[in-house]
Amino acid sequence: VADSGEGRWTIEAAIEQAVPVPVLSSALFARFRSRQTSSYADKMLSAMRFGFGGHKEPK
Repeated sequence: VADSGEGRWTIEAAIEQAVPVPVLSSALFARFRSRQTSSYADKMLSAMRFGFGGHKEPK
């Protein structure tokens, strides 16, 4: 799943301020993992993102 960079920026800002953001970091790492594998769950996530927000995935 592609990302816009906002999640990375948010996590970097949280690190600088010593604020824990476990849910955001887990979500970002899930995006990274989805780029490396082609599991059924990752394909479903991509399809749901497209269905809800029109987020197109690069081929």
